Amino acid sequence: MSSNKVEPKKKVPDDNEDNLLKSRTNISDLIHTVQFALIFEYCFGIYRFHIVNNGLQPTNRRMKLVGILIISAHVIFFYYFLKLPSAITGTASLVDTMDEVPSIVILLQYVTSAIMTSFLLSVGNINIFTTFANLDSMLHINTNQDFYKASRSRTFRYIIVLAVYHIIVSISDLLTSDEISLSKIIVLPIFFEENLEILIFCLIISMLKSRLNVINKYLTNFMNDKENSKNSVFIVGERKPAPKENFNLIGRMSYKNMKIRDLAVTYDIIGETCCLINQVFNFQIFMTLVSTFTYIIITIWTSLTYYRTPSANFSSLITIILWCITAIFKVAFMSLACERLLLTRNESKILVNKVIMDYDLPKPMRMQAKAFMDLIEAWPLRIFIYDMFSVDITLMLKYISVATTYLIVIIQVNHIVE
Repeated sequence: MSSNKVEPKKKVPDDNEDNLLKSRTNISDLIHTVQFALIFEYCFGIYRFHIVNNGLQPTNRRMKLVGILIISAHVIFFYYFLKLPSAITGTASLVDTMDEVPSIVILLQYVTSAIMTSFLLSVGNINIFTTFANLDSMLHINTNQDFYKASRSRTFRYIIVLAVYHIIVSISDLLTSDEISLSKIIVLPIFFEENLEILIFCLIISMLKSRLNVINKYLTNFMNDKENSKNSVFIVGERKPAPKENFNLIGRMSYKNMKIRDLAVTYDIIGETCCLINQVFNFQIFMTLVSTFTYIIITIWTSLTYYRTPSANFSSLITIILWCITAIFKVAFMSLACERLLLTRNESKILVNKVIMDYDLPKPMRMQAKAFMDLIEAWPLRIFIYDMFSVDITLMLKYISVATTYLIVIIQVNHIVE
């Protein structure tokens, strides 16, 4: 009697499973580019998402609980070691009370932004990075590990520069102070956290800009290949392979070529991602401007009051100048990052217009370019602060103008009071 052995069926790989695996791999590489900055956020109890099996999920209860404990510890330290109780009872001088206002504003910003990021904005952060992973697949960035390596090195450099600068300013603050109190040491990490949040925002804007640069490179390579095909010269000799940077995603001219339309779709996704980034970081940008402006105004006022006394010394003035420069740098760095994104968008507009005006191209390709231009006009890629201010280079100029105006007002008021 023959025994029939039933062989196990081989599992045929599903296309959906392959796409899911590739998406998770892309997200893993993507998160790894900013992982160094996220680790610093974890130290302050800020969790944007939960990484599970190379996938992103909303923050769980354990992460939220740890975040609440870290935030509560900072609040308790502030309450016991700052001069807030004496400021409330009126036993502290007016200058000492005003000196503590920037620290209180920074604390409020830290608490509110940490709670909102971990509890309310987790889904928004997940959507941002998931969209970036989809863009990388559509633009064939996921096959280029050098792209992710450059992003990781850029994040590492920015974090190191921020840490070194903050350490230098903190040491100068402690050395030039009349007495090194525990309250000063507690406040310094919170100032670093505020700068870190702005840096992460700028890194995400830079990620958006780098993907828009990829679209511009594809458009540039297409136009260059078209011009080279007209002026082709036959040379006897070994042909050198074209470098990977000159990869032509659009391909050759054809009535059936729809690659320009595909690039327009990726730009549409970039526009939606920019809007999503605006929603996630809206409160953080607004509070940064408020805290920075409050710090500069109060610092100017206290310095004018303090340096009219005989006990003034030049070393304390250096510390005040350094912290004011740091506060202005935050706004400048944020404005510059958004301005560079706008310049890249303008470059895309110029390249698409060249395609439209090239009458040697087939009409369907030029019609695709016109639709692409409509999308560029529809998505200006601007970051707005609650629809009040546009974050670009003009914001920096307006900020300096307002700070200068208040400086003049404070000097006049201080002169009248005396």
